[in-house]
Amino acid sequence: MPGGIGTTFNRDSLATWYARRHMDIDDAVMQINYLPTDAPPREIRFLEVNGMISETTPLEPIDFGVDVGSDNAHSLYVLDVTPSQWEAIQSGDIPLPTGWTLEGSQELGRR
Repeated sequence: MPGGIGTTFNRDSLATWYARRHMDIDDAVMQINYLPTDAPPREIRFLEVNGMISETTPLEPIDFGVDVGSDNAHSLYVLDVTPSQWEAIQSGDIPLPTGWTLEGSQELGRR
């Protein structure tokens, strides 16, 4: 994993690494968007378009605390949305979680 022990924490590099891993291990993930704007320096935010989740699944990011208690401690938040929810988010019909924005978003993976 990049940004490991003895290296400088690099959020963008880690985001790219996590996105590749998510695309490799979860066939339901259709697209990954990295949302760095307004995120704290040690927080990685992903919006993942997931073809296997239900429209009734709450739009709430899941916190995957990583390397907690170490010099490389950071958070990885993943917000899974359906393809139709993603369209509604892009059109402004569904809001993102408080403090999240699509401004400056980067698509890191697509099937």
